[in-house]
Amino acid sequence: MKKLINTLLLILLILPFTLNAQTPVYQLPNPGFEAWDNNYANAKDEPTNWNGFPSSNCDLSVGCNKAQETRHERSTDIRPGSNGNYSCKIFATEVDINLYITHIHATANGNITTGQINIGSTTADDATSNYNVTKLNTSGLNQPFAGKPDSISFWTKFSCPSASQYARMSCIIHDNYSMQDPYYSDEQRNHIVGEAVREYQQTNGWVEFRVPFDYNHPATTPAYLLLTFTTNKTPGEGSENDFMWIDDITMIYHAELSDLTSGGVTVPGFASNVLEYNIELSNGAELPDVGYTTLSANANATVTQATAENPTATVVVTHGDQTKTYTIHYTFAADMDAALSDLQVNGETVEGFNPIVTSYEMTLFDTVVPTVSATPRNSEATVVITQPTADDLTATVVVTDRDSSRIYTINFTLVTANADLSDLRLNGTTIEGFDPAVTEYTINIAGAYSFQEISATAASEYATMTITQPEEVDSTQYVGKVTVTCAELTKTYTVTINFHEEEDTIIGIDEQVIRSFTLYPNPANDQVTIVLDDNVNASEVVLYNMAGQTVLSQKTSESQTTLSVRNLQSGIYFVTVRNGNNILGIHKLIKE
Repeated sequence: MKKLINTLLLILLILPFTLNAQTPVYQLPNPGFEAWDNNYANAKDEPTNWNGFPSSNCDLSVGCNKAQETRHERSTDIRPGSNGNYSCKIFATEVDINLYITHIHATANGNITTGQINIGSTTADDATSNYNVTKLNTSGLNQPFAGKPDSISFWTKFSCPSASQYARMSCIIHDNYSMQDPYYSDEQRNHIVGEAVREYQQTNGWVEFRVPFDYNHPATTPAYLLLTFTTNKTPGEGSENDFMWIDDITMIYHAELSDLTSGGVTVPGFASNVLEYNIELSNGAELPDVGYTTLSANANATVTQATAENPTATVVVTHGDQTKTYTIHYTFAADMDAALSDLQVNGETVEGFNPIVTSYEMTLFDTVVPTVSATPRNSEATVVITQPTADDLTATVVVTDRDSSRIYTINFTLVTANADLSDLRLNGTTIEGFDPAVTEYTINIAGAYSFQEISATAASEYATMTITQPEEVDSTQYVGKVTVTCAELTKTYTVTINFHEEEDTIIGIDEQVIRSFTLYPNPANDQVTIVLDDNVNASEVVLYNMAGQTVLSQKTSESQTTLSVRNLQSGIYFVTVRNGNNILGIHKLIKE
């Protein structure tokens, strides 16, 4: 991809490069692989702005020619609906290197990147020597980038002999740093702004993936982007029959609003794709302040408030290369003011009341039909109220000021407050003897401490619950609580769990069932295998940490399941095997 540039050409390029150096880059150049170096006159020519093995940096003492063989090609197999003519095809090859008396045979995965491939070791998974890297201050080996897109879209087709193999797309937005992929140190992680990763198996044709970016990283100022596609997520694995096509990569920016308010209330009829609104104000009314909430946390917005000279407010949203302008046109009624200044139910102002909002929904925890009252904004206006009845729980308020009228409606729902639970569960199983009227439960469990999770269901859809998972009182006793609130009612259910130094089993779960699976190795470092006993059927394996949080779950219908625990922190975890809501067994796992 790198070309020799003579002195004259370099001089001619200096001026336009200087003028364009500050232009922010929000989309990848050559995202559809239409442009190729030398118009693809040679098989080693690479897609413009992309790099493969021919332009890699090889530090091997022997075998660089083999390592730098071409593993890409220009393809006319394009994704459905594409406006282009080409895609990029990458593929794996088998590599044989003779190092004096040592013979190395390995699979080199197909790889294309916006940085540079570095080959420093014949050990494929040596991440300290084999990686893709953003080479700063080296033209063509880095991709400047200024955006924080919400997601990345790409089209791909992946074919390989293995049904369990995963290809990988990795996109790292980082600051002014020589970022590596894969990264392996805290120093490298500290320079990441955002990251999007997608691993996928055979696609059976062209598919589009949209992968959101995670911006929960230390760095905040984007400067470069390191994007990589590879035929296997695991270096050195795969086969020479692995093929991947890539086409039409797009950075997606949402420059929309999720809310637009006038006077603190959502504009009537607001929708994120509607940009123009008209609001009529009463004669002499003050122009309300306009507020907003952006759909994307990374979008920027500027509001211009309406004035008496220009009663139009605008909100301009910018995000990456996208801009949208929302406009509210305010007009004033002639000399009439058919509006309310206050709307009350049982003597209290309706929550969220605004004179320009005419329809309300209210839920009342009472069996008594409410009373509605209203105050017109213009004292000379007339107000006619149709009160709700037991048969018709809709109230209407008609405000009339000469020839102008406005109708407000309130639709009531009367419900009975209920702070009961309809179910209280421990590890997914209803506690024995549960009764909504009983709020204290004690459960005895044989053996040392094992993770216990409380879950519950409120009897009323209008109730809210706060669950406090079991906390240690002493080394053998843990107490958890469920607090239910509905209107003015509050009820707290308490679950006390006592552990006894006996055989490791759980009261309420058959001893034979709790032993329904084994796992190995334990302690584990990389992966752990769960083997079900005969005639045991499971639907899910769930891994919890000591805080009771789910850290990993995997659906299963097989008698043997393998979980990867490589990325978990060292510590104690609990593996549970479930069939629906029934727990079939629990084992403690030590992660080294």
